Amino acid sequence: MTFYDEGDYVSRRHARITRGRAGYFITDLASSNGTTVNGYPLLPNRAYQLRNGDRIKVGKVTIQFWLR
Repeated sequence: MTFYDEGDYVSRRHARITRGRAGYFITDLASSNGTTVNGYPLLPNRAYQLRNGDRIKVGKVTIQFWLR
């Protein structure tokens, strides 16, 4: 995410995207600024399944999740 985060707002320990049997998941790692998916805040340390087009906001950075 460093390409999109010129101000160094996002830590490597902020959130994690992983791949599982059912697809891709994002987990907020109890970050101080929180993580949202499509405007909904994630609970810390709980995996949320990502879908194509989801908008992820991590700190001040927003990205869109796409599978090709």
